[in-house]
Amino acid sequence: MRRMLTLAMVMAATTLAIAAGPEDAIKEAGAGWRQGAIKQDKALLQKYLADDLVYTHGGGQTQTKAEYIASVLSGPSHYQAMEPSDTRVRLYGKTAVLWGLVDVTPGKGETYRTRTLEVYTQNASGLWQMSQKESVRVPMK
Repeated sequence: MRRMLTLAMVMAATTLAIAAGPEDAIKEAGAGWRQGAIKQDKALLQKYLADDLVYTHGGGQTQTKAEYIASVLSGPSHYQAMEPSDTRVRLYGKTAVLWGLVDVTPGKGETYRTRTLEVYTQNASGLWQMSQKESVRVPMK
């Protein structure tokens, strides 16, 4: 009985180790900066946005990390929710490209959908951070 329990624990640990790969860490970084934007949490934004971030909005406006954080923190929350879907990740060593759809519910106005392309880089401590973001509005389906 003890032997079967040990075997089951080893199998469960192996499954968890396999499931928690780089793709999951990249998706976690994406969820982290989005939560930082929704909650106006400067610490989360600082953590998950790379220092050399170039954030390009759907209308063409670009912002640095400092500019993006300042705009998110000013005034009432700009976002109520950001729900990603159809998210995919492609790895290139310590660089990754994430793309998919995001349904954005702004603080005021109607929910809209964007197609997003995000580039993540792994920093010296192993944390994935967003270095580049571009998005464009697409029709809700």
